[in-house]
Amino acid sequence: MKSNLQCIRWFLLGCLISTLSFFALFFIAYSNEVYFFNSSINFVDIFESAVYCAFIAIVEEFLFRYLFLKKWIKDKKKKLTNRVFYLGLMSSILFGFLHFNLDEFPLMQINLMLSGISLFFATYLFRDISIAVGMHFSWNLIQGVIFPFEGSGTNINSLLVFEHEVSIIPEASPFMFTSFFVEIIFIWTFYKIKSKRV
Repeated sequence: MKSNLQCIRWFLLGCLISTLSFFALFFIAYSNEVYFFNSSINFVDIFESAVYCAFIAIVEEFLFRYLFLKKWIKDKKKKLTNRVFYLGLMSSILFGFLHFNLDEFPLMQINLMLSGISLFFATYLFRDISIAVGMHFSWNLIQGVIFPFEGSGTNINSLLVFEHEVSIIPEASPFMFTSFFVEIIFIWTFYKIKSKRV
């Protein structure tokens, strides 16, 4: 029971971190856009899109974070080694190129590689995949279900629509590094708070 509550806590913390990082990017790159409420969207659309975002987050975090960090997640006392750095870099490069997009190459791949690094960093520090799933899920949810950016590799119905189409999605934005730094700062801050409580 305690373990389940902790997973929920880390998941919600991950959601908070990604929400803060998304809005840091949003205020720099997209706050001048005009948005309208999508009157044609309904609860079923939102629910299906949220489930899809959750599915994608769980599958990708299992493949790119859990499988690479399984030994460190299972043995929380296992020390940091050079191998962790290599695994983090390898999984993040693979994660970036999984989202290959010729129209946005190479910026999108670099940005998603940085996202992979922050997700890997969170998973390693907390020794729990729940925080990365929360980060991944909330980013996709905000990007593709609340805002009308393409999210999780597909166009899904969103709560908001743009007055004019936006050509650059957040993951291909030249300002995406802002989100990366915000995530790293908050991951480290929350980890230090957690460490002091233990």
